[in-house]
Amino acid sequence: MERLAINIMKPFVLFTCFLVVSCATITVNVYFPAEEVRDAYSSLEEEFLDQNEDSSTDKAPETKTVNPTPEPQSRNNYPDEPTVSQTKVVVIKREISLDFSNYAWAQGNISQQIAQKIRAMPQVISAYKSRAKRQDVIDQMLAQNKVAEGSQGLLVQKGSLTPAETQAFNAENTDRKTIIQGMARAIVEINNLDPTPENINKVLPEAARQFASVRRSGG
Repeated sequence: MERLAINIMKPFVLFTCFLVVSCATITVNVYFPAEEVRDAYSSLEEEFLDQNEDSSTDKAPETKTVNPTPEPQSRNNYPDEPTVSQTKVVVIKREISLDFSNYAWAQGNISQQIAQKIRAMPQVISAYKSRAKRQDVIDQMLAQNKVAEGSQGLLVQKGSLTPAETQAFNAENTDRKTIIQGMARAIVEINNLDPTPENINKVLPEAARQFASVRRSGG
C-alpha cells in the first residue's frame, strides 16, 4: 500500500514541480547609461538639426565645437545596482536563455551603439528631419516665451499661438515622442531584452527626462 501511495503521488509531485519551474519569476536588470544617452541625443541633434541651420542664408555661420572622442568605456564607472529594474515572468515552453549578463557596454562605445541603433529606425530619422524643417519656427517661439522646454522632453505652451504656430507646436511634440520612443527601444535592445511594449515603457520616462535635459541645455 505504501508503495502504491508513492506511485500515485509521484505524478502529482512532478506536475507541481513543472508548474513551479515553468512559471518562474525572475528579475531582469535594465541598466540605463544616462550620460551615454545624453551624448547620443546631442550627437543626433547636431547631425540632423544643425545641418538645416548650416544651409540657411538668413543666419550668420556658427562655429561648432567638435566634442572630443569619448573616453574608453572601461573608464566609466557604472553603479553596482541597476538604475531601472523590472520583473518578468518566463514561461518555459522551449529551450531559452536566461543569461542577461552580456551587456552592450562590454563590446565598445555605448553612445555610438545607441546612435547607430537609432539611425537604423526610419521613423525616428524622419522625425528628426521634420524637426529640422521647422527649427526656425520653434526657436522663435521659444525666444518669444510662447513655449518652453518641458521636463518630459516635450514643448509646453506658455502663451497664445497663431494657427500656424499651433500646428508647428503639435507636430514638434509628435516628432519628439517618436524620437524618445526610439531611444527607449535602443536602451532595451542594448540590454539584450526583447523590445516589447512592456519593456520599452519601463525605460520610456527616463529616456524622456534625458531628452529634456539635452534640450534645456541647448542640445
